[in-house]
Amino acid sequence: MSGIIRLGIVGLDGHGPAFAREVNGPVGKLDGARVVVAMPISSVMVSKEVLEDNVEKTRALGIKIVHKSEELASNTDGILILHDDGSQHLALAKRFVSLGKPIFVDKPLEVSTGKARALVELCRENRCAVFTASSLRFSLELRKTLENEEGGSILSAMTYAPYTQKPTMPGWIYYGIHAVEPLYALMGSGCREVHCVSSDSGPVAIGTWEDSRLGIARAISAGEHGYGFTVWKEHTTEVAKVDSSCIYEQLLKKIKAFVETGIPPVDVEESVEVVAFMEAANESMARGGNPVSVVPSGKHRA
Repeated sequence: MSGIIRLGIVGLDGHGPAFAREVNGPVGKLDGARVVVAMPISSVMVSKEVLEDNVEKTRALGIKIVHKSEELASNTDGILILHDDGSQHLALAKRFVSLGKPIFVDKPLEVSTGKARALVELCRENRCAVFTASSLRFSLELRKTLENEEGGSILSAMTYAPYTQKPTMPGWIYYGIHAVEPLYALMGSGCREVHCVSSDSGPVAIGTWEDSRLGIARAISAGEHGYGFTVWKEHTTEVAKVDSSCIYEQLLKKIKAFVETGIPPVDVEESVEVVAFMEAANESMARGGNPVSVVPSGKHRA
């Protein structure tokens, strides 16, 4: 693939306008790429008036507004499903998987493990490259910790992020993912079970990995609403607060490379497990903190 990478955005109710501005704005942050087309989708996340305003702001960036999936795909090298309501991601993916373009799906991949699994299998059946991630996974602070091998291997980690719920994305599913994704970036896949307890300041989920390591995700609903982590390694402890001003830029770089190569920077199996972790955390919280198995297969938990 040569020349400018052409991107198409599906959904203008959340990250859509923000990503369009990051790429096409006066200070473009993604060399070699351009958002050329966007398709608004009606959404329970914003009012009709806000969506219409987002459409006009997007159009003002030189982006063509379309309403047909085939028209969006025919003008792009890669498709970004940025619709803010994660419960619609599987349905939206069905409109694009057969059109021959790599697809980035915004967080969450879907709102249940079963639907996340269905989305991944749908992409496999259609040989459609797919990738999803929270922007927090690629923060500069997290990358620095992962690249620093002097402290030895990671024994345990704790991450934190704000906690906001939405009707179609309960509990951890909507915004708690910004704590869970960095936790998985640090710990890797293979979480066996989750205990989750809640308080007035938000829930805390403790995952036990197959190798007996513990990973902790804290979702904050009171007090400072920041992002950060603590990592315990064999020979050192690393603590960092994330500068969120850089995270969109880092994610967009990963998206561009994905569109160019068709190779996702995050294994989709891990992405399904992230949803399974959050689903298990929600269930554990409802059970008063009792342990719940993480089941990435999407099959019923015993």
